[in-house]
Amino acid sequence: MSASLLLLVGCFGLEALPGKGTDATADDSGGGVSTIGGLEIDATAIDFGAVAVGSSLTRDLVLTNTGDSPIPVDLQIDGDSFEISTAAVQVTTDSIVTVTFAPRTDGRYDGILTVVAGEGGTLDIPLTGTGGTEGDVDTDTDADTDTDTDEPAPGGNISVTPARYDFGRVDVDDTVTTTFTVSNTGTDDLLISDVVTSAGAWTTGGTLSPPQVLSPGSNKLLEVSFTPGTETSFTGTVTVQSDDGDTPALQIAVEGEGVDLCDICSPLIDVDTGADPYVLSGFVSISAFATTDTKTISVQNVGDMDLTVSSVRVSNDILATCGSFTVGGWSSSRTLAPYGSFDFTVSYRATESCLEVPSADLDWNILHILSNDPTQGDWKIELSGLGL
Repeated sequence: MSASLLLLVGCFGLEALPGKGTDATADDSGGGVSTIGGLEIDATAIDFGAVAVGSSLTRDLVLTNTGDSPIPVDLQIDGDSFEISTAAVQVTTDSIVTVTFAPRTDGRYDGILTVVAGEGGTLDIPLTGTGGTEGDVDTDTDADTDTDTDEPAPGGNISVTPARYDFGRVDVDDTVTTTFTVSNTGTDDLLISDVVTSAGAWTTGGTLSPPQVLSPGSNKLLEVSFTPGTETSFTGTVTVQSDDGDTPALQIAVEGEGVDLCDICSPLIDVDTGADPYVLSGFVSISAFATTDTKTISVQNVGDMDLTVSSVRVSNDILATCGSFTVGGWSSSRTLAPYGSFDFTVSYRATESCLEVPSADLDWNILHILSNDPTQGDWKIELSGLGL
């Protein structure tokens, strides 16, 4: 077997062997999925195959949380020439841990990746690989010549560009889309049978519509969209399944963060009096019968940050004694979330016949609504009424 072929086998030699450990189960149907509590791992064992001494090969493990609560995961490698990208990870939806095999000498290597998933138990994933010297194998694929060739291997050969993508910070429930190019770099037709995403935050589309055949040298566009439903970090994979004998399930690593990006970035008060929001008139009270005329006012936060209304009060005419305005349905400071609202009332009761009119300069018969709105912190409404 040629060295180039050995290296190619080493790149994609993944075996679905039974996993072991507390509360661990393995999918022996060929799926290669280990489960531990509420955590799924997309491998039961990893065989790196033959890797040249001084070189390295990596395998991305996808950890999927099948529950609703984050799972703390601790990882440990026991075995020479094997390494992991992190020793601890908090899995909210999907997380990727990279396992590296870098042999220093010829020979077979064995190791164990131990995964401890919170209180869900412990799982051991066997690791194997073989170190070899590049000069030990002839890289010539033609027995009658001594020159190497760069001709592609027979069959369809899948290639995806780019291999990973970070969507960055995206507003919750908004959608951002990027495009990947899926190509057939082989010499025969390539059948794309399916495209699968690891979580609901990722959806696919584009001109690639499985099942679809790509002729040699052709390509299609795969659109991947990210729609975060919560304010958290997301990591996952998009798997393109094909009849490529070396890479039947090519994985694209994707990540992004759901955030709350404001548009106005401020509280914004809006007041509804039923007519002019700055004038409230038409109060009538009969002093002889001590009647009271009452009107309702609504306050709403139309901004995208919390609005705090600290005070609602009336400044009455201090010289006229023929009646007064009073506030009802208000007791203390209130905080309104975006698009929240509350109502209160203003009443007028006359003690004798007169005409109540407002004066902005003297602050007479003026209703004040005080809030943290940066542009209208004191919403003023002029009050007028008639006493009979």
